[in-house]
Amino acid sequence: MGAGVRITRAISATSAAAVAACLLAGAAPAAAKRPLKLRPLNPKALESVRLFHLPVRDRVRKTVFRARTAKRLAAHAADTRFRTQDGYEIPVAVSSAYTPDPNVEQGYVNLLGSLVHGTELGKISVYIATPGQIENSFCGAGALACYVGDDERMYVPGVTDQNSDSGDPPVQFLIAHEYGHHIELNRSNSPWSAYDQGTKRWATEQNVCSLERRHKVATNYYNDPSEAFAESYADMQYPGVDFIYTDLLKPDAAAFRAIKQDVLHPWAGPRNLTLHGTHGRGFHLSTALDGTATFTVSAPAGTSYRLRVRSRGHMIRRRSTHPAGTANYTICGQRRITVQVLRVAGNGPFTLTAQLP
Repeated sequence: MGAGVRITRAISATSAAAVAACLLAGAAPAAAKRPLKLRPLNPKALESVRLFHLPVRDRVRKTVFRARTAKRLAAHAADTRFRTQDGYEIPVAVSSAYTPDPNVEQGYVNLLGSLVHGTELGKISVYIATPGQIENSFCGAGALACYVGDDERMYVPGVTDQNSDSGDPPVQFLIAHEYGHHIELNRSNSPWSAYDQGTKRWATEQNVCSLERRHKVATNYYNDPSEAFAESYADMQYPGVDFIYTDLLKPDAAAFRAIKQDVLHPWAGPRNLTLHGTHGRGFHLSTALDGTATFTVSAPAGTSYRLRVRSRGHMIRRRSTHPAGTANYTICGQRRITVQVLRVAGNGPFTLTAQLP
């Protein structure tokens, strides 16, 4: 992600002013004038979680909703670091509208530490704001929570007597959803953005590339792959929640396995294969993941070869090499391909180097 580009994904319930990344409910209550007492996260709240199917707008923002107001609020909330059981330190800031409670703040960090995570956990920070501040200052109209990518910070509400029985998704679920976006931001799905298309193995399992090419997804909030990934990640932590996004991206056991693998064993880039031959031949290759495949043929001077890539009997790429050349092809749903190296002129062996996603 380019320097200076600020990305916010928010859990939102309404309108064009609302933002990126949303699970949704109605308007949040305004902040109280006197400090509110923070309550611990209630584990029983997850037993009855149901998400509402309200109209939503998803948007990528360059900054928090109202930058000047947000900066002023943040200036009155110093970070305190809390440690997870596996040793990660997570900065937590609490709005001055609340009476800070280190035990409650530690509970937020304990929850994060209990989610399936990798080393990216050590990069996140948390700001506990009032629902009104989230909606009016940090995230946007109708938002319940949000994640600001450039800061790698989530803005989530505190639990108080005022909002504990509001009917909104429990704070635990909001945290899990926003952490899904944090995972996306810290994973590669080259040549695509994992923040937009989801992580590598999950996107492959859910056929995101093919669905996008056919304009079946990434056209509105309910079929946004990034939102579907974050929601699926949260569902993996808390099974039984209604999936409000397109059925084309609805997770099953295979999707959950792919998410877990992407979290615990991030895709590290293409794998290399070196193959040899003479006079030309074909190679049948397995392509387990979607992404860019690169094929390079090298041969002695004076030798010319033609490189062809086929899938299901159809030509999908052709390139002549004199005596060396490279062809790129985007794997999008093909799980096996055939690479043919055909001699056109000259004599001598060739080497085919393949980089597969």
